[in-house]
Amino acid sequence: MTAGYRIRDASAADQSFLWDMLYAAIYVPAGGQPFPRPLIYDQPLCRYAAGFGLLVGDCGLIAETPSGEAVGAAWIRLFAVDAPGFGFVDDETPELSIAIAESHRGLGLGTALLGDLLVRVQDRGWKSVSLSCDPANPAWRLYKRAGFHAWNSSEHPTMLRRVGGPRLAPGV
Repeated sequence: MTAGYRIRDASAADQSFLWDMLYAAIYVPAGGQPFPRPLIYDQPLCRYAAGFGLLVGDCGLIAETPSGEAVGAAWIRLFAVDAPGFGFVDDETPELSIAIAESHRGLGLGTALLGDLLVRVQDRGWKSVSLSCDPANPAWRLYKRAGFHAWNSSEHPTMLRRVGGPRLAPGV
């Protein structure tokens, strides 16, 4: 890790921080107005963070500064057919969420979190992982580099990565 940043497992104790990261993960185009924060507590967004660590399949990582301040997170959750996420593929494909605090972006933390989380996906025996991303979002390039491909072209484009795809080069 660069400059002493470290990655640790996320737990239910990180709930408040995951809400912050869920809000940070909402893509706002350059010059666009940020969404009102209470939006994350409404369906369907709230299902990405509510009760993290309590549901089967929950798995996540937290990036911390040398002083222990949490500055980034990547996590996955399984969703059901009757309550899908924006990047839903099926009820056996976990969906990825990831965000880095704005003041810590561009340091390779997203690459490091994503790479480590993809290893966890494989270790748990899942065949693939999905996410929703606007192609205009700069993160789209990170996901492509990590082996994700466009799976559909709906209002909320879904990207999919099969397990066993290319490994990310260490980013930090």
